[in-house]
Amino acid sequence: MRKLTPELLDHLPHDDPGAMRSRADLRRINFFMGNERWIASAIPENTHHITEVGAGDGHLLARLAGKFPQAEITAYDLAPRPAHLPLSVKWIQGDLFAQAPPAHGGTLIANLFLHHFTDPKLCELGAWMRDFDTLLINEPLRALLPLMLGKLAAPFIHPITRHDMRVSIEAGFQPGELAETLALPQHGFVYREITDWRGAIRLVCQRRE
Repeated sequence: MRKLTPELLDHLPHDDPGAMRSRADLRRINFFMGNERWIASAIPENTHHITEVGAGDGHLLARLAGKFPQAEITAYDLAPRPAHLPLSVKWIQGDLFAQAPPAHGGTLIANLFLHHFTDPKLCELGAWMRDFDTLLINEPLRALLPLMLGKLAAPFIHPITRHDMRVSIEAGFQPGELAETLALPQHGFVYREITDWRGAIRLVCQRRE
């Protein structure tokens, strides 16, 4: 059963020194887990629109802007626009649930974002996602091995990251839970779910041709 506990990083000012250190830790964790490499490789080559919800520091979208120069890229996040982000990326700051989803469809990315929400909110978010052609979702795998790996990493990461890593895994997902909790459509889409020993569970949802 998922256990939702507040994460420290979510309640710190964006420019807090501890928050900045923790975001640097998260970039290293993302690299170790191969999250951004997986997302970049899973995006359809001919996509014309890429949307990321919970875009964070914009590191992933900056990378995708170089790989997919033909695509219109949009980010949603509570944080202000990162200074390093290419001007071609549209940044929408504020509560995602107060925003209408883009009408153009395309590819939606959610990287280590959905575990922050309760099941009713995830059902609401699933409805927000339904007009996209491809969903790429990467979340913490709720399992013993990721918790053990987190303990091994503890001496090398900031205390904020140490706390939030455990909380994230406990709020993560097990096989079958993502599509069910989001109440994604059962017809007209193809689903593929992958788990990784480093602690990721990944869902690919693509509209049938």
